Amino acid sequence: NSCAAVIDRIALSHPEISFKFIRDGKQTLSTVGDGKIKSAVYSVLGREFSNSLIEAEGEQNGVGVSGLICKPVACKPTRNNQFTFLNGRLVRSGTVIAAVEQAYKNSAMIGKFPSFVLYINVPFDTVDVNVHPAKTEVRFSDEKRIFDSVYVAVKNALSKGDTRPEVKINKPAFNPFQRMT
Repeated sequence: NSCAAVIDRIALSHPEISFKFIRDGKQTLSTVGDGKIKSAVYSVLGREFSNSLIEAEGEQNGVGVSGLICKPVACKPTRNNQFTFLNGRLVRSGTVIAAVEQAYKNSAMIGKFPSFVLYINVPFDTVDVNVHPAKTEVRFSDEKRIFDSVYVAVKNALSKGDTRPEVKINKPAFNPFQRMT
Protein backbone atom coordinates (compact mmCIF):
# COMPACT_ATOMS: atom_id res chain seq x y z
CA ASN A 1 0.00 0.00 0.00
CA SER A 2 2.83 2.39 0.81
CA CYS A 3 4.50 1.69 -2.53
CA ALA A 4 1.20 2.26 -4.36
CA ALA A 5 0.73 5.58 -2.55
CA VAL A 6 4.25 6.71 -3.55
CA ILE A 7 3.65 5.75 -7.19
CA ASP A 8 0.32 7.62 -7.18
CA ARG A 9 2.00 10.79 -5.89
CA ILE A 10 4.86 10.56 -8.36
CA ALA A 11 2.42 9.97 -11.24
CA LEU A 12 0.46 13.08 -10.20
CA SER A 13 3.62 15.16 -9.91
CA HIS A 14 4.86 14.14 -13.37
CA PRO A 15 1.96 13.88 -15.82
CA GLU A 16 4.48 13.95 -18.68
CA ILE A 17 5.78 10.49 -17.72
CA SER A 18 3.87 7.26 -18.36
CA PHE A 19 3.67 5.00 -15.29
CA LYS A 20 2.55 1.40 -14.96
CA PHE A 21 2.21 -0.20 -11.54
CA ILE A 22 1.79 -3.97 -11.24
CA ARG A 23 0.67 -5.32 -7.89
CA ASP A 24 0.33 -9.06 -7.24
CA GLY A 25 0.57 -9.74 -10.97
CA LYS A 26 -2.23 -7.29 -11.80
CA GLN A 27 -1.78 -3.85 -13.33
CA THR A 28 -3.38 -1.39 -10.90
CA LEU A 29 -2.18 1.87 -12.42
CA SER A 30 -1.40 3.02 -15.91
CA THR A 31 -0.95 6.67 -16.84
CA VAL A 32 -0.83 8.03 -20.37
CA GLY A 33 2.17 10.32 -19.93
CA ASP A 34 0.73 12.95 -22.27
CA GLY A 35 1.66 15.87 -20.00
CA LYS A 36 -1.97 16.69 -19.20
CA ILE A 37 -2.78 17.01 -15.52
CA LYS A 38 -6.34 15.81 -16.03
CA SER A 39 -5.11 12.57 -17.65
CA ALA A 40 -2.87 11.80 -14.67
CA VAL A 41 -5.65 12.66 -12.21
CA TYR A 42 -8.07 10.43 -14.14
CA SER A 43 -5.64 7.49 -14.02
CA VAL A 44 -4.68 7.91 -10.36
CA LEU A 45 -7.86 9.17 -8.69
CA GLY A 46 -10.56 7.88 -11.02
CA ARG A 47 -13.19 9.04 -13.46
CA GLU A 48 -15.71 10.36 -10.93
CA PHE A 49 -13.12 12.53 -9.21
CA SER A 50 -11.67 13.69 -12.51
CA ASN A 51 -15.08 14.72 -13.84
CA SER A 52 -15.72 16.92 -10.79
CA LEU A 53 -12.74 19.19 -11.51
CA ILE A 54 -12.27 22.59 -13.12
CA GLU A 55 -9.01 24.21 -14.18
CA ALA A 56 -7.31 26.83 -12.04
CA GLU A 57 -4.41 28.89 -13.29
CA GLY A 58 -2.68 32.13 -12.46
CA GLU A 59 0.61 33.91 -11.99
CA GLN A 60 1.12 36.72 -9.54
CA ASN A 61 4.24 38.22 -8.00
CA GLY A 62 6.50 35.46 -9.33
CA VAL A 63 4.27 32.67 -8.02
CA GLY A 64 2.79 30.39 -10.67
CA VAL A 65 -0.30 28.38 -9.79
CA SER A 66 -1.91 25.78 -12.04
CA GLY A 67 -3.94 22.66 -11.57
CA LEU A 68 -7.42 21.37 -10.94
CA ILE A 69 -9.95 22.15 -8.24
CA CYS A 70 -13.28 20.49 -7.54
CA LYS A 71 -16.64 22.07 -8.16
CA PRO A 72 -18.16 23.30 -4.89
CA VAL A 73 -20.85 20.60 -5.02
CA ALA A 74 -18.11 17.93 -5.10
CA CYS A 75 -16.39 18.94 -1.85
CA LYS A 76 -15.64 16.01 0.47
CA PRO A 77 -15.98 15.46 4.23
CA THR A 78 -12.18 14.98 4.54
CA ARG A 79 -9.02 16.63 3.23
CA ASN A 80 -7.72 13.37 1.73
CA ASN A 81 -7.90 14.62 -1.86
CA GLN A 82 -5.81 17.75 -1.44
CA PHE A 83 -2.51 17.57 -3.30
CA THR A 84 0.00 20.40 -3.48
CA PHE A 85 3.10 20.07 -5.62
CA LEU A 86 5.69 22.76 -4.99
CA ASN A 87 8.28 22.97 -7.76
CA GLY A 88 7.36 19.37 -8.67
CA ARG A 89 7.50 17.94 -5.14
CA LEU A 90 4.52 16.82 -3.05
CA VAL A 91 4.28 18.98 0.08
CA ARG A 92 1.84 20.01 2.80
CA SER A 93 1.33 23.70 3.28
CA GLY A 94 -1.11 25.22 5.71
CA THR A 95 -0.89 28.45 3.71
CA VAL A 96 -2.01 26.79 0.48
CA ILE A 97 -4.82 24.87 2.18
CA ALA A 98 -6.03 28.02 3.94
CA ALA A 99 -5.98 29.99 0.67
CA VAL A 100 -7.98 27.34 -1.19
CA GLU A 101 -10.52 26.95 1.60
CA GLN A 102 -10.89 30.72 1.91
CA ALA A 103 -11.57 30.95 -1.84
CA TYR A 104 -14.35 28.35 -1.42
CA LYS A 105 -15.93 30.22 1.47
CA ASN A 106 -19.66 30.74 0.76
CA SER A 107 -19.42 28.25 -2.14
CA ALA A 108 -18.97 24.93 -0.34
CA MET A 109 -21.15 23.42 2.37
CA ILE A 110 -19.98 23.82 5.96
CA GLY A 111 -18.00 20.76 7.05
CA LYS A 112 -16.93 19.91 3.49
CA PHE A 113 -13.44 20.43 2.11
CA PRO A 114 -12.39 21.21 -1.46
CA SER A 115 -10.40 18.63 -3.36
CA PHE A 116 -7.54 19.86 -5.51
CA VAL A 117 -4.36 19.03 -7.34
CA LEU A 118 -2.32 22.23 -7.49
CA TYR A 119 1.13 22.86 -8.89
CA ILE A 120 2.90 25.89 -7.46
CA ASN A 121 6.16 27.23 -8.83
CA VAL A 122 8.22 29.64 -6.78
CA PRO A 123 11.89 30.60 -6.63
CA PHE A 124 13.73 27.98 -4.54
CA ASP A 125 15.18 30.57 -2.18
CA THR A 126 11.68 31.56 -0.99
CA VAL A 127 10.92 28.13 0.53
CA ASP A 128 12.11 26.52 3.76
CA VAL A 129 11.86 22.72 3.42
CA ASN A 130 13.48 22.04 6.80
CA VAL A 131 10.22 22.31 8.72
CA HIS A 132 9.58 18.56 8.82
CA PRO A 133 12.12 15.68 8.93
CA ALA A 134 10.58 14.06 5.82
CA LYS A 135 10.65 17.42 3.99
CA THR A 136 6.91 17.14 3.34
CA GLU A 137 5.93 20.38 5.08
CA VAL A 138 7.20 23.73 3.91
CA ARG A 139 7.30 27.31 5.09
CA PHE A 140 7.52 30.28 2.75
CA SER A 141 9.56 33.42 3.32
CA ASP A 142 6.51 35.44 2.21
CA GLU A 143 3.40 33.50 3.22
CA LYS A 144 1.05 36.32 2.19
CA ARG A 145 2.38 36.33 -1.38
CA ILE A 146 1.73 32.58 -1.69
CA PHE A 147 -1.69 32.86 -0.03
CA ASP A 148 -2.75 35.69 -2.34
CA SER A 149 -1.54 33.93 -5.50
CA VAL A 150 -3.31 30.66 -4.69
CA TYR A 151 -6.46 32.46 -3.50
CA VAL A 152 -6.73 34.55 -6.69
CA ALA A 153 -6.15 31.55 -8.99
CA VAL A 154 -8.77 29.43 -7.22
CA LYS A 155 -11.30 32.25 -6.84
CA ASN A 156 -10.99 33.15 -10.53
CA ALA A 157 -11.50 29.52 -11.54
CA LEU A 158 -14.59 29.27 -9.35
CA SER A 159 -16.03 32.52 -10.70
CA LYS A 160 -15.59 31.72 -14.39
CA GLY A 161 -15.86 27.93 -14.36
CA ASP A 162 -19.07 25.98 -14.68
CA THR A 163 -19.49 24.96 -11.06
CA ARG A 164 -22.84 23.25 -11.50
CA PRO A 165 -22.99 19.49 -11.07
CA GLU A 166 -23.09 17.42 -14.22
CA VAL A 167 -26.46 15.89 -15.00
CA LYS A 168 -26.41 12.63 -16.88
CA ILE A 169 -29.54 11.02 -18.21
CA ASN A 170 -29.06 7.37 -19.02
CA LYS A 171 -32.55 6.55 -20.17
CA PRO A 172 -35.65 8.53 -21.07
CA ALA A 173 -38.03 9.41 -18.26
CA PHE A 174 -41.15 7.30 -17.85
CA ASN A 175 -44.15 8.75 -19.66
CA PRO A 176 -47.45 7.35 -18.36
CA PHE A 177 -49.27 8.55 -21.48
CA GLN A 178 -47.04 6.67 -23.89
CA ARG A 179 -48.73 3.66 -25.51
CA MET A 180 -47.23 0.30 -24.72
CA THR A 181 -46.42 -1.73 -27.84
